[in-house]
Amino acid sequence: MMILEGKETLDSIDWQALAELIAASGLGQRDVQLLEQAFRCSTFCWFGYENGQLVAVARAISDLTWCSYLADVAVAPHHQGLGYGRQLMQAICNQLLPHGKIFIYSVIDKTGFYQRYGFELLTTGMVCASEESLFSLRQQGYVL
Repeated sequence: MMILEGKETLDSIDWQALAELIAASGLGQRDVQLLEQAFRCSTFCWFGYENGQLVAVARAISDLTWCSYLADVAVAPHHQGLGYGRQLMQAICNQLLPHGKIFIYSVIDKTGFYQRYGFELLTTGMVCASEESLFSLRQQGYVL
């Protein structure tokens, strides 16, 4: 069984372990200090533990009125298929939906997972980023 903890536990997070979990989950390598900054600046955080080991994570920024942006949703590969993703997404939706819409920028092969929780594909989504970032996004199939 996974135990979920929130943002109030930030000071006890092993940021290197979090970076390794995110990388192993296919979300790419992250600078540990920048990852910590992103989580500390987020409105909501979720950390899932099994037997004291970090196995799932997510974070969101929100205006607490109309919308939230969900990011860095990850479950350790060896813990996928055990219901931890479902448990995490149910907790996320329960906490964020009272604050309006939830947006997510998903890796291509995971959109079906999010659709199980009521997420719909957008036809008008757009992004503004540096030329380097846009090139990378095009290479990965995220930007037309």
